[in-house]
Amino acid sequence: MIHREISDKKYQMDSLDGLRGLAALIVVMSHTSNAGMFYLPFLDLRGTGKSGVFLFFLLSSFLLTLPLLKKGKQIFTFANMSHYWQRRFFRIYPLYTIYLLLAVFSTIAIGMFLGREDAGVPFSLDWFGFLKHLALMEGKGVTWSIAVEFKFYFTLPFFVFAIVLVRPYGAPALIAMFLLLMVLSQLISPQDESLRNDARLLPYMPIFIIGMFLAVLQDYINNSSNKHISTVCRYLGYVGLIGVVCMTPLVFSLFGERVENNYFHKQFILYAIFWSLVLLSSVNYDGMLKKFFTMPILRFFGALSFSLYLFHPIFINTLRKTELNGYLSAWLVLLGATCAAYISFKLFEGPISKFKLEKRLFERKTSSSNS
Repeated sequence: MIHREISDKKYQMDSLDGLRGLAALIVVMSHTSNAGMFYLPFLDLRGTGKSGVFLFFLLSSFLLTLPLLKKGKQIFTFANMSHYWQRRFFRIYPLYTIYLLLAVFSTIAIGMFLGREDAGVPFSLDWFGFLKHLALMEGKGVTWSIAVEFKFYFTLPFFVFAIVLVRPYGAPALIAMFLLLMVLSQLISPQDESLRNDARLLPYMPIFIIGMFLAVLQDYINNSSNKHISTVCRYLGYVGLIGVVCMTPLVFSLFGERVENNYFHKQFILYAIFWSLVLLSSVNYDGMLKKFFTMPILRFFGALSFSLYLFHPIFINTLRKTELNGYLSAWLVLLGATCAAYISFKLFEGPISKFKLEKRLFERKTSSSNS
């Protein structure tokens, strides 16, 4: 089975690979539902795509914070920052750049041969838009979330350094710090005032803050001998799962009038809290949730999640132009996007994510100092 390469094997959590896979599938199934394509009768998942994206944000914050906490006050050394930024850059930017170039060249080709200047694959994009995307100033289609997440990468080391400085003063000081960060995030950029597919970081900061807090909490759990923690996590996980399911517009509408598909799209904090409970349970309790998220099929989609996230809109847009049955179209979208993601992962994303410059940089630095 394929799997994502992580920088530190100590932080490999199989259940979170599966949780990432679920996040990707939620996004795909939500977008196919939006296009009138359904995998099963009555399985209308319109309005749930944001839930999957917010889960991606939470997982990134949690998984990146944990190893950085171990660096302590040495976080800003050349070696640590070099490792951190190379992992982040090669994980995202090479495939992201190719994706944007596909949009640019397809827009040019469609304009030349079909006379349309407003169409491209996966969306229309000119060279100026290409540069704005690379600079994280703009997001089209699904790329808005990439701009948000990469901006968070710039801020994370500073947040972790602050956590390291405050942690010696005890749990009350840390909790007060995170509460203050949450309050400030809502004073500066309230979640209710966010835009649709907002490419700014600030509106989504509550999700990332909660992810960082989870990492601190998990670090405490890892060093604790309290036997009751796993039991508590077990029941909290079910609470979180029920909460996420109830925030699905289809399910929530069962309790009253039909709500709009975007009814919960700005409930960042509530989504983050419910997903946090699921995350903690799947990591710390060997129960049903952990067994579910460690299923090979979910871990498979977890490994392909980035490519699957990027490529699935292409197949949706293609099949929308056909007259195929909506159920068949949905499964063809999933099959086509999965194949494209697998090829992308095996030939490009996987190999290049392992690329490292540290040794070369070190050798150059050493030779220049000797001379």
